[in-house]
Amino acid sequence: MEEAHDYRFGPILTPEPELDAAVSEAHTSDTPVQAEISATAEPDSVKPQLRAAVRAKRDALSDKERAAGARRIVERLLLHPDVHRAKTVLLYASYGSEVHTDDLAKELIKRGKAVAFPKITSIAGLMTLWRVKHLDALVPHKYGIRAPDVTRSQPIEPITVDCVIYPGIAFTKGLSRLGQGGGYYDRLSTKIADNCARIGICFETQLLDALPHQEHDVKLHWLVTEVTVYPYVPDPPVITPVTVPALVAAAEALTPTLSRTAGEAAAPT
Repeated sequence: MEEAHDYRFGPILTPEPELDAAVSEAHTSDTPVQAEISATAEPDSVKPQLRAAVRAKRDALSDKERAAGARRIVERLLLHPDVHRAKTVLLYASYGSEVHTDDLAKELIKRGKAVAFPKITSIAGLMTLWRVKHLDALVPHKYGIRAPDVTRSQPIEPITVDCVIYPGIAFTKGLSRLGQGGGYYDRLSTKIADNCARIGICFETQLLDALPHQEHDVKLHWLVTEVTVYPYVPDPPVITPVTVPALVAAAEALTPTLSRTAGEAAAPT
């Protein structure tokens, strides 16, 4: 399919004018989400509005734009060394306007890889993982999302997974992720191996400059879009008007102590 790779910018894919035109149209017509994240706000208080805004942007993509974007994302994933090396890959069963994953699953199965999908359990907040050999083993489950039919699937342990493909509502180029809010993938990430590749996928329209982030959130290694592949680079710290006065006040509070200490040190003994 291609001969050259540069993972700073993503694989150099074979040009396909009609496909690339659809991707370009979706990218250039995009409008940024304007969201103010206060330094004093609790992360959970702004997440619902961010989810609603970014989901609306993703829903606004035409079927043609989504199909073209998903195809480019799948091509980049199939060329990615972490996917190539993986023996067992965990995918999500795409739903609604999410990046479609069926073609990726079929190709991975064709290449002899074990492909697994999650299933939400009756225990709140937990998922079990099941290997499927044919996509007809996925049936409508909770929230209408497809999940493995356990009578036609094989259970697997999270520790055996070599690569996880993460869905998400929004991401940043620094690889922060905003999910649906259930915390399923955050909890799953505590059970997979440290060397398991964590790759997020989304359309460029789902990218934000910043996201509220908490310690338990998923730590991704890569983010793949229809335009490029983003490696992990920490998001820059956000300096807000709230933090500057706090720093000034702290410095002023220390000034008398520092002056007194300096005076004591200079006094003759």
